[in-house]
Amino acid sequence: MLIIAGLGVSPRSTAPLSLLERCRGARTYLDVYTTYMDEEEIVWLEEALGAIRAGREDLESPEKILGEASTGDVCLLVYGDPYIATTHQSLRVMAMRRGIPVRTIYSSSFINAVLGECGLHAYKLGFIGSILRGDVGSRNYVYRQVGRTLELRRHSVIIPTGYNGSLGDLFEDLSAAERNFKEGFFSDDTYLIAVSRAGKDDQRIVAGTLGELAKDKPQIKEPFSLVVPGELHFTEEEALEALGLKVNSNVKKSTAELRTSRIIQKVRNAVKKADQRLIDKYRGVFENSELYLRDAEELLAQGDPSTALMQAAYAEGLIDALRLLGEDIKWE
Repeated sequence: MLIIAGLGVSPRSTAPLSLLERCRGARTYLDVYTTYMDEEEIVWLEEALGAIRAGREDLESPEKILGEASTGDVCLLVYGDPYIATTHQSLRVMAMRRGIPVRTIYSSSFINAVLGECGLHAYKLGFIGSILRGDVGSRNYVYRQVGRTLELRRHSVIIPTGYNGSLGDLFEDLSAAERNFKEGFFSDDTYLIAVSRAGKDDQRIVAGTLGELAKDKPQIKEPFSLVVPGELHFTEEEALEALGLKVNSNVKKSTAELRTSRIIQKVRNAVKKADQRLIDKYRGVFENSELYLRDAEELLAQGDPSTALMQAAYAEGLIDALRLLGEDIKWE
């Protein structure tokens, strides 16, 4: 049997009793690959349970672990809650395909610890992802996903890997992505919350804009996470204020909202520049175009940017058809 057991966010105090009982009679491995753990916690688990450190090769090419689990009990200890890291889910699937029974012991996760300590609503979480120091691919992926999540007014949690507690280095990577995409998702005004060692006795939470935090360079320790809040509920604001933190939010317009607003302005400018004789000649076209623009504005106000974009595009198409007929339409 393979037992995948979560240690919680502070193993000495949060490890489930059932885990300790179950693992005492099993060959026990400790995941030291997928997340950061304090050396003293690792040593404690080695001494208490005889845990053997399992690195990247042991977990991504787990023939030894699976072979032992096919003939006896093997316990894999993981920081936090199982299956937050995809590595553990992959191991579970491989074991099941080989007919090896799998038991899971769940525990507290750094995700609920981070959100809980900040007072943020878990149901408003839209994205969780890792960013690897110096890795352009993960940096760009995180930028795009955080951007889409902000458009939905939801929160994101970024898991920095390889930064050794350096917010400055993390901000450099995020700012590099901003210079590349230029969509404002990680501008100097973006509001961020950094949570260091969530759920531990020496936990620390700092908040502010990217520009402020990059200038102040607060000292934090591993493991840490970076929260990019979306729209904050008043109870979330109250929780952050109770912690003595600066409160802000990152409400970003969606791509559809931005495009709709641009088209509306573009069409109105073109109509304003049109000759009155042209307007009189094609009065029906101009009137219908204006009706589409008004519909688009109303739909934006109702929170339906996708349909608003279609209405604005219809208005643009009507006016542009006059240009194709040879009429003098001036687009900006």
